[in-house]
Amino acid sequence: MRRGDIYFADLDPIRGSEANKTRPVVVVSHDALNRVVEERRRGVVTVVPLSSNVERVYAFQVLLPAEVTGLPKDAKAQAEQVRALAYERFAPAPKGVLPERYLQALGEALKLHLAL
Repeated sequence: MRRGDIYFADLDPIRGSEANKTRPVVVVSHDALNRVVEERRRGVVTVVPLSSNVERVYAFQVLLPAEVTGLPKDAKAQAEQVRALAYERFAPAPKGVLPERYLQALGEALKLHLAL
């Protein structure tokens, strides 16, 4: 499990307007943490959920073409939905890896959303 990996994860149960269902997410936490979580098979990993609703893409979101994600449709990374997920919520293997260019854009979107 590495920063930039795209996994399917079970986001339910949710509250309010949180992203829900089993959906793709991008791992954004530091690789040192990700390694420990994966080795111990417990702990939390920070992710940004993806959505296939790409009609509007805001400054704190990143458009991800299907050809770079390996997903069947274009998606957007929703930095405003950043959250920590327990290891048990993840599918066993990644679906793909976000190219560095898009991972950097997601980092900028997170900075904007979190006012860093």
